[in-house]
Order: sequence, then C-alpha cells, then structure tokens
Amino acid sequence: MFPRRSTKSITLLSASHLHFFDSENIWIRTSGSMFSNTQPHLKKGRHSQYLPMTRPESWAFIKNHFKMVLCTLDSDGFPHAAPIWFVVLDDRIYFRAQPYKKKIKNILNRPQVCGVIEDGERYTELRGVMIRGLAKIVDSDKSLRKRVFDLLAEKYSSVRNTDKFPRSWQETYGKEHRVVVEFKPTSIVSWDNRKWLAHTPSKERQVS
Repeated sequence: MFPRRSTKSITLLSASHLHFFDSENIWIRTSGSMFSNTQPHLKKGRHSQYLPMTRPESWAFIKNHFKMVLCTLDSDGFPHAAPIWFVVLDDRIYFRAQPYKKKIKNILNRPQVCGVIEDGERYTELRGVMIRGLAKIVDSDKSLRKRVFDLLAEKYSSVRNTDKFPRSWQETYGKEHRVVVEFKPTSIVSWDNRKWLAHTPSKERQVS
C-alpha cells in the first residue's frame, strides 16, 4: 500500500493499481477517472518497439544460455539482483545456492521473483527474455535434487573451474550444502531486435 498526496486527505491505494510519476512526486491510480489532464501517461493500444520471440524460441534461448540475473525481494521490498547458473526441466527453472545466501532468505519470505537473460552488443543484435514467476525450495525431493545437480554438473562442466581456487576455498565453500530452488514462470516477455532486419528492405539496410 502506498500513500497518495491530496490537499484534503491521504488515501491508501493498492500497488497493483499505481504508476509513479517522479516529476510530480505523487501516486496516481491507473484505472478510473483519477488522471489529471496534465499528467503524462501511455496511450491505449500503443505498439511496442520490440519484436518478441515465439514461445519455443524463448525457451530455446533460455536453455542455451549459462547465466541469468535473478531478482528477489528483501524484507523492505527492495529488489536484490544476483547472477545464477541454472537448468530447465519441464518449463521450470532450477538452481542451487547455500541456505545463508540473501536470495534464499528472500525467497523463503517472498516467492515472487524475476529473471533476465540477454545478449547482443549492437542495437540490431539485442535480444533477451524477462521471466516473472514464483520460486520455492524443493530440496526435500531427493530424486529431483539429484537430477538438478547432475544436469548442472553436465551443463557447467567446462566453465566451473573452481579447482584453480585455493585449497582453503574448496574446503570451506566448495563442500557447503546447497539447496535446490524451483522457479515456476508465470509470464515471459521477450525481444529480438534481429527480427527487425527481416522487415527492412536490403537497400535501406545498406544505406543505414
């Protein structure tokens, strides 16, 4: 709940029905007739500048990448972003982490999470996915835990070169217990700027 400034009173509005406009420093309901004529807002039916991937393309993109930035919510409601290694099983994302990690503590208190995977350097190469969903610890499922550990070991065998770390690190951190987390997507937003090139005539691409 957030307060809305008013000359008469303070009204509490649900966060799911608010947009924040920093220039005016007030909260405004996005539904109903509470918009002022002077307030900026997005026009209905506007078109996105991005072309999305198909669902199969999105999942292929997710599976073929090694790193995701995962955002969890802390006790104050602030996002905590951290990179994770992950695998995909049955359209669900799994990763592991030590129980004392901030992201694990956050998930135990608030299951809402968001992950982003992206690549590309030039604007015409940019593509990625933003995944929102719910996360939970599934460490008690021993068969699932083993399967996730095996898949992680297989996927990251060529890049997990922790053997180069000092022995003290390997003894202290390498053998720590890690819990398995299941991230079940509720929505996936994707973009692939490469697709715009297919809509641009070859002569126009040459000029640009």
